Amino acid sequence: MFLEELASGKHLIVSYYYTASLTITLSLARLLRQRGEEVCIINEDRIRWNLAPFPVDLKCGPGSVNLVFDAMSESEVPSSYLLVTSSRHLRLPSAREFKLTRINDGIYMATGEGTKFLFKVSNAGVEDVDYEKSSVLSVLEDFGGTALLGELVDAASQRLKMPKEQVREEIAFLIRIGKVRTRKNVIEIVKPRFY
Repeated sequence: MFLEELASGKHLIVSYYYTASLTITLSLARLLRQRGEEVCIINEDRIRWNLAPFPVDLKCGPGSVNLVFDAMSESEVPSSYLLVTSSRHLRLPSAREFKLTRINDGIYMATGEGTKFLFKVSNAGVEDVDYEKSSVLSVLEDFGGTALLGELVDAASQRLKMPKEQVREEIAFLIRIGKVRTRKNVIEIVKPRFY
C-alpha cells in the first residue's frame, strides 16, 4: 500500500534514517522494474551497496523514471521525478511530503497530509504493517474499548498466553502509533475522526 502510494505520483520523503530511505528507494525501483519501466537513481554514488538489501537493475535514459536518493538541495532534483528522499525539508511544490518516524526496530511510520502508513523495513524490502488486527487491541475491544491498564495486561496475558511484559510492550507500541491512548491509568481505543 505504501509503495503503491509512492508509485502513484511525485513524493518527497524526509527521513533521517539511511537504511529506511535506501530500502524504500530500492523497493520502489524493484516494483517499477517489475512493471517493465526503466529506472534511474540519481545520486547513485551515495548508495552504500554493502547495506542494500537486494540488487536492482538500473538504466538511466531519457524515458526512465527518476528516483532521487539522499538529495541535499532542490538543485539535485530534476523536473521529472517520482520520488525524492532527503534528510532536509526541500521545497518541491508538486510533491506530497511524508516524514518518517521510527516506531520500533525496523518499523516506521510515514505521515503527511492527513495520511499515515505503517511499514516494516527488512531484507525483503518494504512491507505494510497492519495493526488493526492486533491481539491486545482485540482484547481491549472485548472490554468495550476502555480498560484499566492492569486489567488489560492481566486479561491479555491470560487470554493470549503472553508474558505481561510483552503485553505492556505491545500497548506501548499501540500508543506510539496512535491506535490507543492513556488517560491516567485508563487505556482506550482512539476513534478515527471524520471531518
